[in-house]
Amino acid sequence: MNSQLTRSQADRVVAGVAGGIAQRLGVSSTLVRLAWVLSVFFGGFGLLAYLILWIVLPTGTPHIPAARVAEERFARGEITAADLEQIRSDLQAAS
Repeated sequence: MNSQLTRSQADRVVAGVAGGIAQRLGVSSTLVRLAWVLSVFFGGFGLLAYLILWIVLPTGTPHIPAARVAEERFARGEITAADLEQIRSDLQAAS
């Protein structure tokens, strides 16, 4: 679980509120989104809460795994296949 509630940059559909709550609670963002939709239909409180959280919550920093960054650099031709494999092996050894 994250220590601070923020809007998600990686898991967002509208503003990242549901994704941020899901990251904070350690649950699936689909469940949080389903809860938002149900709360909108049963009372309308969900829409108001979403708008308030959209305004109040800070934007979180995107968490992009180092392996993904290396793969994107490889796809752009910035590093070689050997470099990519070296990065992958270094990351596996570090974890």
